Amino acid sequence: MTLTLLLPWFPILLAVGVGGRLLGRTRGFALGFLSAMFWVVLVQASAGTGIWRDPWTLVTVLVGAVAIFAMGGWSGQHDAESVGRSEGVAAAEVQQLGVSAGGHAVVGLEQIASVIERFDDWLTEHRYDRDPWPDFAEFIRGVLYRCCNATHVKTFRLLNDGTELQTLRQPDPFDEPERISTGEGVIGQVATSGRSWVAVASAPAAQREPGISWCFPISRGARRVGVVAVGKLGVDPVASASLLKAVSHLVGQFWNTLSEVGQSRSAAQEDPISGLYTRQAFLHVAQQSLRESYHLDEPVAVAVVTVQGLRELNDAGRWEVADELIRAVGDLLRRKMRLDDRIGRFDGSRFIWLLRRVDSSLAQMIARQVVSRIKLICADPDRWHASISVRCGLTGTGTEKPDLRTLVSRALVQSHRARVDGVEFLTDLPPDPSAEALVDTSAAEVVP
Repeated sequence: MTLTLLLPWFPILLAVGVGGRLLGRTRGFALGFLSAMFWVVLVQASAGTGIWRDPWTLVTVLVGAVAIFAMGGWSGQHDAESVGRSEGVAAAEVQQLGVSAGGHAVVGLEQIASVIERFDDWLTEHRYDRDPWPDFAEFIRGVLYRCCNATHVKTFRLLNDGTELQTLRQPDPFDEPERISTGEGVIGQVATSGRSWVAVASAPAAQREPGISWCFPISRGARRVGVVAVGKLGVDPVASASLLKAVSHLVGQFWNTLSEVGQSRSAAQEDPISGLYTRQAFLHVAQQSLRESYHLDEPVAVAVVTVQGLRELNDAGRWEVADELIRAVGDLLRRKMRLDDRIGRFDGSRFIWLLRRVDSSLAQMIARQVVSRIKLICADPDRWHASISVRCGLTGTGTEKPDLRTLVSRALVQSHRARVDGVEFLTDLPPDPSAEALVDTSAAEVVP
C-alpha cells in the first residue's frame, strides 16, 4: 500500500514544485490543488475504495495531498502578488485549500474524498435499479452543492440523434419529460461545442442567459453524452475557475462510471438472442417483484412457455434458424409484457413469465392469448421447415404466499405435464369458463 501511494506522489510533487516556480505563488496554489486532487483520484483508482476505511492510509493520503498543495505555493513565493500576504492567511489557505474572492471556502480534500466515497456507496445501492438516472440526478445536485454551493441544478441526457436533450429528472406521470433542442440557448450551445460556459457579472447582458450561472458538458471521449446546468453558483466563477473545472470533470467521471455499470449489467442480465432476462437475472428481479406483491397483498401467477422442436433445428445444424425463432418469440413476449411483469429465458427452449396483480381468471386469459400468438409464429412450415409446437404451464399464488422457487417449480411441472398429456395449456389454477372458447382442440393429440 505504501508503495502504491508513494510511486505517483513523488513525481507529482516535483512537477508541482517546478510549475509553481514558473507560475508564481497564487497560481502555484491552484496548480497544487488540482494536482493534489488528481493524486487522490489516482490513488483510489489504483488501490480501491478501501483506502477511505483505513485511518492510517487516509491520514497518509491527506498529508500527501496537503504537501502537494503547499509545494505549489511555497515554490512560487517569488511572485510579487504573494509578498503582502501574512503567514496567518497562508496557513488558512493551506487549511481550506483555496479561497474565492468573496471569502467563501471552495472545497477541501476531505470534501473531495467524502464526495468520492458517497458515490461509491450510492453506486453500490443503486447499481441494480431499473432506472438509476433520476436518483443520479439528485446525487449530482448534492455534489455540486457541497463543492460549489450550487443550487437550481438541471441535468440533461443527449439523445441518440444528437438533436435533443432530455432531463434526467423523473417526470410527472401525466407530463412529458422536459426536452431542449441542441440548437437553442446556452445549454444547446454547450452540448454542441463541448465547452463549458460561465456567466460573468462584467459580461454584456447579451452574453448572459437568465436562470443559468454555469453550464458544462458531460463527454465520453470526443462524444457528448449530457449537459449539467446550474442556476445559482455560490462561488466567484473567476476566482474559482480551477475548482469549477475540476468538479465538472469529477461529475463527468461519475456519469461515465454509472453508464459503464449499466452497460455491463445489461450484458450480464440480458440474453443475447431473445433480448429477455437471463435466468439468474430473472430470478433476482422476480424475487423483488414477488416481495412487493406480497407486501401489497396482490395475487401473482408464473407461466413457463416451452417451444418444442428447437432441438430438431439444432441437431440439423440450423442454428441460425433456431436463433431466429427464439428471437421472434422473445420479441412477442416483450411486446405483450405489462410494465410490472417480469419475463426471461429460462433455458434453451423455455421462457418464464411472472405476472403481477392477476387473479386466476385473468392470468389464464392473458397466458392463453399469448400462447395463441406464439403458436401463429411457430406454425409456419415454410419459414422454419420443422415441426414446432408450443406448451405452457401456469401456476398462481392463490391464498398462499409461496416463495419464488416453489412457484417456478410448480409452473415447470405444469409445463412438463402439458407435454406428456399432449395439450397446449395446463394450469393448477381453478378453471376459467370464459377461456374455454380459446382452447384449441386440435392440440389434444396424445404424445406417446
